[in-house]
Amino acid sequence: MAGAVRAVLFDLDGTLADTPAAITEITLKVLAQYGHTPDTAAVRATVGRPLEQNLARLTGLAPEHPDVRAATAEYGRLFGAHVRSAGPGLLYPGVPAMLEQLRQEGLVLTVATSKVYAAAAAIVKLTGIDQHFAALAGDDTAARGKPHPSMALHLAEVLGLDPSECVVVGDGVPDVEMGLAAGMRVVGVSYGVSTAAELEEAGARTVVDTPAEVVPAVLAGRP
Repeated sequence: MAGAVRAVLFDLDGTLADTPAAITEITLKVLAQYGHTPDTAAVRATVGRPLEQNLARLTGLAPEHPDVRAATAEYGRLFGAHVRSAGPGLLYPGVPAMLEQLRQEGLVLTVATSKVYAAAAAIVKLTGIDQHFAALAGDDTAARGKPHPSMALHLAEVLGLDPSECVVVGDGVPDVEMGLAAGMRVVGVSYGVSTAAELEEAGARTVVDTPAEVVPAVLAGRP
């Protein structure tokens, strides 16, 4: 019945993968190559949003500017090397067990990320958790990216579920805003980019501090 939780939509960076620090470091390194030196906090605050838009915003250039396009490509090269080097170690401790528990409970798991599909799929595979997910949506999958509900609604449609049967789990304000706008329940995680206070202010009624706590928080929405 509508309303009983049947699926979980996971954000990737800062929720499943411990990548915010690497994303920040690589972004700063790439931008410095093009003469831009934004504040570290400003860069970290962009984690969880589309890369090309972030680079454009941080440089003050248009997304189609050659420097932004070149920086995007260089970032992809450096971040890809980081992911390949880290492998399963890229995941937060407890994430594989958490995913396994949720699947054993009969829930369908998906990924909803601001990364482009190919990059997200590569991370999920290289970290060894691809077998847990029935579907994946990236910034180039839906009509509009986070915080617009398009991505979440797309995944619900793919699964043949009502939005009220889905829970969004994420560490960023855009995750919370996307889930609520889609009519889904939201579980915020405070171990990524945003603080518990920021997630609650955005509208998350449940915020947890570890991957292990995600399981009971999600299952609390079952009859």
